[in-house]
Amino acid sequence: MKRLTLAICTFFLGVSPSLAQMQSLGPHNTFAAAGLSARAAHEVIDAVEHSAYDTPDSWEKELRVRRVDLGSYPGLVVQGSNLLCGATGNCQLWIFRKAGGKWLSMFGSDQAPIAEGFQLGPARSRGVKDLAISANSSAEVSQRVTYKFDGKRYRTK
Repeated sequence: MKRLTLAICTFFLGVSPSLAQMQSLGPHNTFAAAGLSARAAHEVIDAVEHSAYDTPDSWEKELRVRRVDLGSYPGLVVQGSNLLCGATGNCQLWIFRKAGGKWLSMFGSDQAPIAEGFQLGPARSRGVKDLAISANSSAEVSQRVTYKFDGKRYRTK
């Protein structure tokens, strides 16, 4: 039934099935809802501060957070919601993996892609789900980029 519904929506809305699977985070995706300790939230916020292109009054209010399964590691998706978003609906996006008891950014310490939506997997690189993002260039044009894990961080393929 889900496939039929997706096919009907795809037909009527003109959305490709791959874009229909893109996700974004909403207001219910908070640090508290993700069950992060104060220490873990502090680690994530410290990493985000280095690559964010602006500084909100409250990181906890600005950032949306969801726990995800990256494959070989537990993960977090972190997304800006207001100040860290552009006019075309793209927001800064971070992926973190838990390794050695710490939350580590999957991008360089000063990098965070801008995206409207994201999708993890199903393909994997070195045991970690690939990350596909979709970003709007304008009201009519969007671009899709895929990142693969190289053993330390995500890199474009």
